[in-house]
Amino acid sequence: MAESKGMQGMEELATVYKSLFIDFPLAGARWGLGMGEEKEVAEAAWAGYDAAVRLSSTAVDSLYRTPVFGDFTSRSLDGLLRWQRFGNAFAGALFAGLWQTVRLPTAAETQALREDIRALREEVRAQLPGLMVRSKESGAAQREEQQEIAQGKLRANGIAKPMRSAA
Repeated sequence: MAESKGMQGMEELATVYKSLFIDFPLAGARWGLGMGEEKEVAEAAWAGYDAAVRLSSTAVDSLYRTPVFGDFTSRSLDGLLRWQRFGNAFAGALFAGLWQTVRLPTAAETQALREDIRALREEVRAQLPGLMVRSKESGAAQREEQQEIAQGKLRANGIAKPMRSAA
C-alpha cells in the first residue's frame, strides 16, 4: 500500500515534470512558429496544472498520514492556544485605555445599544396597528392643521391672504 502510494507520487512528479518542462514549452514554440495552435498550448498548460494539483494533493495526504506530523500538531496546539489567550489579554489591556481616550464605544456598549434598538423596534411594531387606525381617523384633521400652519407662515411673510374654507 505504501509502496503503491510512493509509486503514484513518483508517476505524478514525472507527469508534472514532463508537462511543465517538455510539453508546454514545445507547444508554445510550435504556436509561436506558426506550426501549432493556441489550443495545444492551453491543453498542455491545463495538463501541467492538473498534474501539479494531483501531486500536491498526494503530498498533503501523505503528510497528514505521518505520525510525526500528528504528534507535532497535537503538541504545538496547546502552546498556540496559550499564545492566543496571551495575545487577547494583552490587546484587551492595551486597547481598554485607548477606547476611553478616543471615546469610542466598546463592543459591550455597542451590543447593549443594539439590544435597546431591537427592544424599541419590537415596541413600535406592537403599537403599529393602533397607530394605523388612529392615523386614518385623524388624517383629515392633520391635513387641515398642516394647511393652516402653511397659510400662517405665508401670511406672516406677507405672501398670501387668508383663505376661506369650503366647509
